[in-house]
Amino acid sequence: MTVVLSDFSSLMPYLDGTKFDENLKVKYSKCGNIEHRIDVIIALCKSRRVLHVGCTDHVSLIESKIAHGEWLHGLVTEHSSYTLGVDVDGHAVHEASRLSNLQNMIVGDITAAETIPEISEQKFDIALFGEVVEHIPNPGDFLKSFRQNYGRNFDKVIITVPNAFRGGNIKNILVNAETINSDHRFFFTPYTLSKIVVDAGYRPESVRMASFTRCGRLKSWILNSRPLLAEDIILIAAD
Repeated sequence: MTVVLSDFSSLMPYLDGTKFDENLKVKYSKCGNIEHRIDVIIALCKSRRVLHVGCTDHVSLIESKIAHGEWLHGLVTEHSSYTLGVDVDGHAVHEASRLSNLQNMIVGDITAAETIPEISEQKFDIALFGEVVEHIPNPGDFLKSFRQNYGRNFDKVIITVPNAFRGGNIKNILVNAETINSDHRFFFTPYTLSKIVVDAGYRPESVRMASFTRCGRLKSWILNSRPLLAEDIILIAAD
């Protein structure tokens, strides 16, 4: 499902701060059906050269996700022409490499002043941030530092994050509860994600809503008619 934020050209003055509206109403259009986030990412990365930032996942989840065919780095590696994963967590890289038998992950901080040669000496079609940005204390600075360090090394960025409007959040509100990954610092909407991406110097091209889990018939019908209830936002931007 591609969600058009009215039109990025008309929204850019608000996204870049040139204009201000205390009650800006952003209209979304829908096209097609809601798909699983992994299916969308794989289609976007197919036969491309991919830099996968924050590639490992939580260590406690890696083995189970590999067993169930849901570990993103392994799937992207399988379908891309080339994938290099980078993660700041050395223990997670070691465990992911051991459990997957993949040797295409390195330890590194993509925001550090000293660039990582394995990245800076290559050209990538896509820099993929899959469920990473919501974990970062300052996501705008994180994305800006990456662009400053490696902007010449990639063509597009793909960022996926949890959706603040997801149906599960609305159900929880009705019973005064919250369900959240305890390491998350943010929920985003399509507009607020676009806002931090523009602040970091990127140009948003499209936003797509996706499901985080496989949908049955009823859930698919609901999300196809009300895409802003989907669990995930996928944003594609250029430098």
